[in-house]
Amino acid sequence: MEILSTGIPVLDEALGGGLLEDSNLLIVHDVYSKGWTLAFEILKNRIELGDFGVIIDSVLPISSLAMELEAVNFDLMAEGEAGNVAVIDIFSSFYGIKYPLDFVYTDRTLDTGTFLPKYGKLYRKLLFKYMKDRRPIGVDLTIDGLAFLFGTGNFISTFQKLMAEKEKARITEKRKRPINIFLLNKGRASEELVAWMSLYSQYVIDFSSPNAPLEETMVVRKSPLPEFNPMKSHYRFRLVKGKVELSPLSP
Repeated sequence: MEILSTGIPVLDEALGGGLLEDSNLLIVHDVYSKGWTLAFEILKNRIELGDFGVIIDSVLPISSLAMELEAVNFDLMAEGEAGNVAVIDIFSSFYGIKYPLDFVYTDRTLDTGTFLPKYGKLYRKLLFKYMKDRRPIGVDLTIDGLAFLFGTGNFISTFQKLMAEKEKARITEKRKRPINIFLLNKGRASEELVAWMSLYSQYVIDFSSPNAPLEETMVVRKSPLPEFNPMKSHYRFRLVKGKVELSPLSP
């Protein structure tokens, strides 16, 4: 399988070369961390390389999401209107909000009992309208938000079914395979949820932020690539003027 660059050379090296296509990257962070911005830095870079962004939003109204993304100079409205990104808006679907934005997809009938087929229908709309020969880069904002809506046990069961559907698609579909990035705030998540998501993720990056907002510690916990070196997995993380900065630390 092809190894794709994150667009951040230091991060590619930390991961052992980059991200395998069709892989899952789990980013775990704590309450005050800005580590979640790493996902959108990667997304922004991959869009510049011709990929298509899919944000699965279960925690924020669109106006709040757009404001949060300004932290990494990601203009959600501009990218959406340009056809570079779309939002599957689970938050608004559950709470009955409808936006006059072509790139925001909602379904007011969405609920925990019918989530899989209706989510699949929304995703297929994006596939046919936008993606075509473009690689989808998905960012789940956030896994703990979905677990809150579903209940942890129900979510884990649903997620297993999603992984099975992804495997079927890998076998039967002839298109560029995606990268999926899962954001998980461990302040809102059970240890059980973190453990399950780590199992289903080929890459795991963990942030701790005792010195936030000055700097944080980023640790690459897991990578499937043979060039991954655990002795070079600790980094200082800073967000400066909307740009991610990483520098090596001794483990």
